[in-house]
Parts: sequence; C-alpha cells; structure tokens
Amino acid sequence: MSLAKRLLHPHYVTNSILAIAYPAYQLITHPEYLNTESVAAYSRYLLPAAILLSIKVRGSQSAEELVSVVALYIKVYSLYGFWTIAKDKAVLFGMEWSGWWRVIYFLFTWLAIFIAFPQPSYQGPSKIIWLNASQLEYLTTPGSSKGKGKKTADHTSPLRNRSSTAKIVELDGNGEPLDEADGEERLDQEQEQEQEQEQEQEREQERDDSSLSELDPSHYWIIAFNTTWSSPCRHFEAVLARCSITYERKTVHFAKIDMDLIQEGDQIAERFKINLAATTLDLPTLILFKDGKALKQLPLKLGTKVGGEVLGKVGWDRSESSVSQAFELPLLGTGKESFARESS
Repeated sequence: MSLAKRLLHPHYVTNSILAIAYPAYQLITHPEYLNTESVAAYSRYLLPAAILLSIKVRGSQSAEELVSVVALYIKVYSLYGFWTIAKDKAVLFGMEWSGWWRVIYFLFTWLAIFIAFPQPSYQGPSKIIWLNASQLEYLTTPGSSKGKGKKTADHTSPLRNRSSTAKIVELDGNGEPLDEADGEERLDQEQEQEQEQEQEQEREQERDDSSLSELDPSHYWIIAFNTTWSSPCRHFEAVLARCSITYERKTVHFAKIDMDLIQEGDQIAERFKINLAATTLDLPTLILFKDGKALKQLPLKLGTKVGGEVLGKVGWDRSESSVSQAFELPLLGTGKESFARESS
C-alpha cells in the first residue's frame, strides 16, 4: 500500500482534524489574532513548543509515526487552549453556554476517535515473517531441527494394534453378556472413532511439519517480540520492515510474533525475560538467533542476578541505524560478523 493511502486511514485523518480544532476555532471567532502584535505575544509560548516538537519530529522513524506524534502534541496544545478560555461563554445557535462545554466536547471527541479508529498496523512493503508459538519454539530451541519428524505410531506398534489382540465383552444390567453382534458393532464404532482421531492428529502433525519445513534454524533469525497494544511496537514495524527489505539474505531472515494474540504469550515473555507491563520499556524486544541460540538482543541487558533475573535494560531509540549497528546487518550472513569470528 502506498504512503498516501496509508496516511488517508481514518485514524490519521480524524486525529489531524481534531488536532487543529483549537487554532481553527480561535481564527474563526477571533480573526484579529492573525495581526503582528498577537503573533509576537504568543511567540514566547509557541517557540518552546516548536523546539520540543522538532525534537520529536527528528526522532520519528516513519511518516505514520511523524503524523501521530505531531497530532498528539497539537491535540494536547488544543486541550490546554480550550481550558484557558473555559471562563469565556460559548455561543451556539444564538444561546450562551458554559465555556467548559468546549473542553468536555473536545475530550469526548478525542475518546470517541481513540475507540473508533485505533492506529492501524504497518501496511507498507515488508519481508517480515509472522511466527506462531510452535514456529518460535522451533527456531529458538537448540537442536530442534535434528529432532524434527512426525510423531505417529507405525503399523507394527503394539499401541497401534492393541485392539486386534483384545476383545471387549459388554454386560447388561444383570451382569449377563450382551449379544455378540451388538458388542462387535460397538467395538467397530469405537475403532472407527479412534482411527478418525489418529488421522486428525496425523493431519495436524503434517501441517505443523510443513510450516516448520520452511524455517531453517541454522540461518540467522532476527525476531521481534511485540504486542499490538504497544505504540512503540506499532511505530517500530516500519523500521523492521525497511531492515527486512534492505538486509534480508539467503541466510538472514526477519520475523515477528505478537505475544498478546497467542495463548502462550505470557510464557514466551517469561522465557525471554520481557516485561509486558503497561509502562514497560522492553517493547519491542529484538533478539538474534542462530541454531536456536540467542546471540544478541535489543534493548541490551544491564546484567542478571543469580537465578537469571534481569537487573535492567538499556534504552534505545528504535532507529534503523541502531538495529543495523547492534546486529551488524551489513555483514550479517557474510561470515564477517564479529560474533561469528569469536565463535570460530
């Protein structure tokens, strides 16, 4: 999807319109604010805001993040603006209303847009592979590729043929054996049910094996551990997508897993020491795997206590350059990586 179509999503359009609500209201009701004296009077407030906004703009990693950040800051400014004029009466349909209704209406509209039009996931070009729990387990467990195979009993297994050497005799309420024909019919039905269950298990195993056969743990895998509710994760998707397009090789792949969308999400977070609290700084977490072993990760760990508890993690800017530098993406898969030389 092109950038223009992505930015025309209702989330970005409605938030941009809401952001300019206060400036538009003031210009409509007080056009004299456009004169030179008014602009000079407001400059002492606008200059610090412009500096702060420029810092945030420079830190944005995608057009979507840029629009979201700019709209958020201007919405906060608009809310403050409506609060400062709350003491002034509002005139609507020839009637005077309390100025606080402007603040309430603005907040209500903000909440309605937040609920009705959540920020969409990245929809631009990408080579990122989406993983499920079993695929993640396969790629992050040392030696998992050696033990891959169908786990079904063969035709000579005693478990598979237990029904051929045993005879089930059913009794009625008086303890007398039932008619032999009825017993055989029931036995045949049970055997058919068992065979259907075994066939279904085989089909599920084949689906799992086919999905795993396309993944090679001996390659380099940069896996992003995300959640759909995290704004940093949504903004980082564009960065990871650009990295996947630029640096993907035959032995280098980029993947992601949304931990809040799978049942095993909490176990995965606990296994890789990822904090899923609302105020966490661990999201997104990037880990580089090869042969099921974790080689590097972002954010970096400060250290670990006895027992494996993480002391803390170093913050990072989630930029493409930081990912490229941390994982040596220009050299990754060429045999010239520093950690490849160390391991050899």
